[in-house]
Amino acid sequence: MMKIDMPIDVKDIINDIYINGYEAYIVGGCVRDSIVGIKPNDYDITTNAKPEDTIRIFKNYRVIETGIKHGTITLIKNKNEYEITTYRIDGTYNDNRRPESVEFTSDIVQDLKRRDFTINSIAYNHKVGIVDAFNGIEDINKKVIRTVGDADERFKEDGLRIIRAVRFSSKLNFEIDNKTLESIYKNIKLIKNISSERIQEELNKILLSDYPEKIYILYDANLFDIFKIKNVKMNKNDLIKLKSSKNDLVIRLSIFIYILGDINESKKILNLLRYSNKIKSQCITILDNLDNKIIDDKIAIKIYLKEIGHESLNYL
Repeated sequence: MMKIDMPIDVKDIINDIYINGYEAYIVGGCVRDSIVGIKPNDYDITTNAKPEDTIRIFKNYRVIETGIKHGTITLIKNKNEYEITTYRIDGTYNDNRRPESVEFTSDIVQDLKRRDFTINSIAYNHKVGIVDAFNGIEDINKKVIRTVGDADERFKEDGLRIIRAVRFSSKLNFEIDNKTLESIYKNIKLIKNISSERIQEELNKILLSDYPEKIYILYDANLFDIFKIKNVKMNKNDLIKLKSSKNDLVIRLSIFIYILGDINESKKILNLLRYSNKIKSQCITILDNLDNKIIDDKIAIKIYLKEIGHESLNYL
């Protein structure tokens, strides 16, 4: 049986739920990251206990009703937050973001079935071991991003999953499964229904990943046509500049805008995705002082360092 190390608090939470006659697993990104050898940032827990039962079990702790309508509460234990969500089946998605209704279930496989990608549909606890109904471990071993079930359906449920597929590809250096990739190209217009803030958050994670060049997939799928940004012509070879630059959002965002081609058009991204005034100002200052000569000239860059005040700009 595969063993995944969990913090003692997480193991205690699972034990407490079992003691009260229910079951619980860690699920999603924490399981995926543990399998690939990345230390998880947080641990999500799924259980067949209803929210009111979970609240009762942890009555001696602080509990926040984070999204109780969708079965989620947040438990505060030793100053750490743990989301605990009841197994559920999602209803119809009318806004390409979240289900209009949910139905609680006692079957963990039904809960895993609603997940976005197979690599995120794996559950684990120290009593049962791995629950992997959709071959997520196989896809991790093959380094493949694949939707759970029909890709068109998953993306129509939540259009942000299109960008998340690229984000996981850029984080893990996995390839996107052919059918999933075809569906990304087919359904890219669904991004129009997603809030700017949610898109920005995912885009930032791609830019700050170890493999930011994967963002080319979104360009190739005509994402920027949806943003109505004209004259965009990204050269795939220019993405080397992005990958080799300092892992700093302002720098990588500036380079990304720069290599899109028409800087004046590409700058629109800063407003469209609602970046802060500070980030917009810093990016515009860098972009206004860059040209083909400067971006390859470290001496010139160091001169601009003093003018712009971006210490790490010498990583360009």
